[in-house]
Amino acid sequence: MSAAPNLSTEIAHAAEDFDRLVSPGRSLDPDVVAFRKVLKILGKLAESLEREVQIYRLSEAGRLGREVIEQLAMEAAATFILNNEGNVIRPDFGRKS
Repeated sequence: MSAAPNLSTEIAHAAEDFDRLVSPGRSLDPDVVAFRKVLKILGKLAESLEREVQIYRLSEAGRLGREVIEQLAMEAAATFILNNEGNVIRPDFGRKS
């Protein structure tokens, strides 16, 4: 099974295909050189956008994870029933009585 396609990879493949289609005599033509530069810039922009989306997805997953943990902690804390009568905790600082 192949990995899911992404924009930057597809642009890189398009640039390779373009290079194969251009005849060797036209490879130094200013229009061809300019188009290659545009493809390269588009590839870099696509990589940047993909990274940004990945970071957003990770931060969103982290936020949702924190909400779930907080909810579970609240549910667990709700099970602790404190008796208000006679619950006195006396600290022991190592003194012998």
